Amino acid sequence: GVLVPWQKRHPESLKSGLDLLAADKGGLVYTPIAGLYEGVAELDFTAMYPSIMVHFNISPETVGAQCCEGEPVPELGTPVCRHRQGLVPETLAPLLEKRSQYKALIRKLPPDDPRRETYERRYSAHKWLLVTCFGYLGYKNARFGRIEAHEAVNAYGREVLLQAKELVEDHGFRVLHLYVDGLWIHKPGTNRQELEGLLQQIRDRTQLQIGLEGVYRWLAFLPSRTEPRVAVANRYFGAFDDGTLKLRGIEARRHDTCPYVKETQLRMLALLAQAQDVAEFRQTVPQAVAYVGERLSRLRSGQVPAEELVMTHRLSRQPQEYRVRTAAARTAAELQRAGVELQPGEMLHFVYVSGP
Repeated sequence: GVLVPWQKRHPESLKSGLDLLAADKGGLVYTPIAGLYEGVAELDFTAMYPSIMVHFNISPETVGAQCCEGEPVPELGTPVCRHRQGLVPETLAPLLEKRSQYKALIRKLPPDDPRRETYERRYSAHKWLLVTCFGYLGYKNARFGRIEAHEAVNAYGREVLLQAKELVEDHGFRVLHLYVDGLWIHKPGTNRQELEGLLQQIRDRTQLQIGLEGVYRWLAFLPSRTEPRVAVANRYFGAFDDGTLKLRGIEARRHDTCPYVKETQLRMLALLAQAQDVAEFRQTVPQAVAYVGERLSRLRSGQVPAEELVMTHRLSRQPQEYRVRTAAARTAAELQRAGVELQPGEMLHFVYVSGP
């Protein structure tokens, strides 16, 4: 029942410089407080951006609509029609519902149930469909995309996260970190019952679903390599109550890390994950450092097979377009001189060696 335009003829509306500064923002990110913590709870909004599109009726034809006064977008003031359901919310609503149903099915099944993998794959497929639709909403050539709608989603996301932050702080929690759709909060002596009550209050206030990702035995927010006094927004690691590790931004999570370094880091973290709190973590550090020392000695003595030291890098441009002489750029240049034709998107494999 919707006509698909042959060519998109809806350019971005004119904005003043101040309006552009207000509108052209992404998700809300707070710089975390670097350090080692215990008893930190991580709260995550479920499919935040797609949920915002559905709940607040964000769609190209509803944002900036002239049919009614509309509901103003926080911070931007752009009116959004709420009298008729937009095309994008109508499309996403069943996907969100199916994603939620698959998640519920996964939780009910035991780990060894053969159906679990099927449901997890379907759940993942729906997740990435929903992630893609948000980015496509702001794509300039998308037939049903519009940058004002994309900006409205970001504005609602920032407002929702701030509302959650204020509510959390009203209950005596300290907010250690905010990152787009998640909060890391801490309060001595808190328990699961108090956290569940807090989550329900956030749901009631924001009208969006939020869940408890977990409570950490210990959690480390890491400092910047260039400025140790400043933490990095998305670089941390920690162990949940059940011993499960969560890693972000470190070498073990990177695709270009060689297998030997990745295995070393994961085994070191597995040792640290046995610690029940910060005090035990500090006691375990010498053991982890000793293990790394053994792995380093093995590397220096030439006992590590070359296959375990292979670095992988995806070529992002033509070899001659690289301006900085990175290892990947030098590898691409050597291959080109040897007569190998390379195209952006291809994977390069190389090994670091000592020498001039």
